[in-house]
Amino acid sequence: MHKSALVIGSVVTATGLLATACGSAGDPSGTTGGTFTYAIGDEPETLNPALQDEHTDPVTEMVFRGLTRHDAQNKVVPGLAESWQVSKDERRYTFTLRSGLTWHDGKPLTSRDVKFTIEAVKAASADAPLSRNFTAVESVETPDDRTATLKLSRPFSPLLDAVSMGLLPEHALKGKELTDAGFGRHPIGSGPFKLTAYKPGQYSELEPFGGYYEGRPKLPGVVIKYVSDDTARLIQLENGEVDGAHLQPQQVGRVTGDDRLRVETYPTADYRALMFNFKKPVFADKDVRLAMNYALDRDAFVKSVLLGQGSPATGPLDESPYKTGAAPFTHDPAKVDALMGPAGYAKNAQGLWEKDGKTVRFELTTFAEDSARVAILNVAATQLKQRGFDVVPNPRPADWVRKHWGDLDAMVVGWGTPYDADSSVYGPFHSSQALDKGGSNYGTYANPDVDKALDRARGTSDPAVRKAAYADFQKALAADPPFAWVAYLLTDNAVPKALKGPERRTLGHHGYGFFWNAEKWSWS
Repeated sequence: MHKSALVIGSVVTATGLLATACGSAGDPSGTTGGTFTYAIGDEPETLNPALQDEHTDPVTEMVFRGLTRHDAQNKVVPGLAESWQVSKDERRYTFTLRSGLTWHDGKPLTSRDVKFTIEAVKAASADAPLSRNFTAVESVETPDDRTATLKLSRPFSPLLDAVSMGLLPEHALKGKELTDAGFGRHPIGSGPFKLTAYKPGQYSELEPFGGYYEGRPKLPGVVIKYVSDDTARLIQLENGEVDGAHLQPQQVGRVTGDDRLRVETYPTADYRALMFNFKKPVFADKDVRLAMNYALDRDAFVKSVLLGQGSPATGPLDESPYKTGAAPFTHDPAKVDALMGPAGYAKNAQGLWEKDGKTVRFELTTFAEDSARVAILNVAATQLKQRGFDVVPNPRPADWVRKHWGDLDAMVVGWGTPYDADSSVYGPFHSSQALDKGGSNYGTYANPDVDKALDRARGTSDPAVRKAAYADFQKALAADPPFAWVAYLLTDNAVPKALKGPERRTLGHHGYGFFWNAEKWSWS
């Protein structure tokens, strides 16, 4: 879940332009030389990378490039910048751009675009959630076309990670708001593929960019098709309307017997949890939230909902090197009773915890179109009810949910990036990032100890200091939980056996990042 609220597209058939673009799909021979067509369930509200919150969708990922990027181990490596230097006090970063860079429209890409991008994101403030990554940047100097020097007011350890955000073209956006809808739907980037057509709710069509700094991609084209319904995606894959698709765990078995296809299963930093809205009085008592964490049987979620394709979640940094030791929460019904009783609750005749005549009643919702989240919701509601919590399960259409973030009681939330730990935790948990401030802290969680630890971690590159800070963060989060953690997911993508090049790495939210090296893909 991220700031650029995902718009669920309508299910469409391959007709008209899309049918032409998807001419390679369903080749019964298992070989093809045409456009690769891929179905996904989520569509971004905008294709502007500065308005997305870490979870960059496939189209934006292929259309744009930043100064840096991430390799197969998710380590920061050169992108549009061929090199950089950092001053000893960590307050001056000098980037040297590659020579001969151009935008998709043929205009030269220079250091002025670096300056424009950072200044525009900073100025957009709450409209651009990633502005939190550039608040320490005081100025950007451009002594020549290939040199950009960022001067910081204080050290900011995730900066090299932050500048992996796609650069924006000054010539296309100068004088416009960063939120300009025209650019968001018809972006000009410098990545390996350029957008040639976008039909909201239907598809995005891309062609290889011959001016890409690593050379022209081998695939003749890519179409990303937006099919929100899980079952419809599977049917289109089986019918040959698309070449590949993102699958839910329960669908993998249907595909493994298809001789045309193979399933790429990758680890992710993507977790599911129950997010509490702290504006709702029912969640004011941390003992109640602690008790709900002990009420959940995470192994049962992994077994019954994910069919083994995942692992129990202990917190937001399970896929980070900063993860601390043992899980803070286990399935412990006795612990539930031990917490709720002293907090003043007693079970009524219906077996529900009650205090001052009120039960611990709340609605738990999620996107109705996402079958995995709905299954998690139903299992969570059942488990919590068995332990005395008055949960009302109510999946709702995604469009409705995204218009009512602040009104929800609780939500099956998803988050997580495989990059710098700051990108996974600062947005959803720091009080400065609260929803009503334009941030990604959708539950309006506020904990001074959490804030201090997160600020300390992003203020130094010293590994020992960061490790200690994130240990304090996780300790504070476990003592005062904003979520009830559920599980981390593996992610499955079905692709033709004839497709060469996808490389396994730990992916992000919604399995985003699958196309991270699409410029190297080809047909056998």
